[in-house]
Amino acid sequence: MSQLLRFSCAFILILSFGLIHEANAQMKPPSNPVVRGQLVNKNKLPVVGATVLVEGTTKGTVSDANGFFELDLSLITEKKVTLVLGHFEHANKSVEVELKDLPMSFGQIKMSDGAFEE
Repeated sequence: MSQLLRFSCAFILILSFGLIHEANAQMKPPSNPVVRGQLVNKNKLPVVGATVLVEGTTKGTVSDANGFFELDLSLITEKKVTLVLGHFEHANKSVEVELKDLPMSFGQIKMSDGAFEE
């Protein structure tokens, strides 16, 4: 009888752990499809007011006073998008992003010779 009781208790504990683990996994929020980065010039100074646009849409953002940008792509339905980075003093650059790889940080994107470089 005591072996049956121990077995039953062990079974209930294992089952409870599995159910708790499954509940925690379901409560995790989905990862946000966000792209981040910092735009800097060839002297590593921030590029203020550069645009970051999803090509073919009006979805975009502008780099802040430190050159940082963050763009939420949660409303984009395509699997891959092209971001167009631009500034009035420099040439545009296109960067392809696959939504399955998000969230993503490009780190610093440097400008050189009038265009952005990764």
